[in-house]
Amino acid sequence: MLKTNMEFSKGILFVRIRGDLNINTVKVLDLKDFKFIVLNIDNMYSIDSYCIKYLNSIYKKFKSTKGKIILCDKYNISKKLLRGIPRIDREYDAYELFERMI
Repeated sequence: MLKTNMEFSKGILFVRIRGDLNINTVKVLDLKDFKFIVLNIDNMYSIDSYCIKYLNSIYKKFKSTKGKIILCDKYNISKKLLRGIPRIDREYDAYELFERMI
């Protein structure tokens, strides 16, 4: 089961993922209407190969349209799975990182 908590603050959508991210639950992540997104995966229990490919493709799509996605991953869960996607340890760091990326 997947639960998400979304918050929009200062132009950034924060998506906090709790639970298992898989082919059946990833549909709740509707990210297309936002430009700056932080995916907090600190409380994600598991991720399947479909979602790994999906998140990597979303990152590439956002990159090509001048959008930005970063992961909040203080436990480095995604270090080998989601390569190339910028990472932060705390959500608060997103404000500074997005300012530098613009």
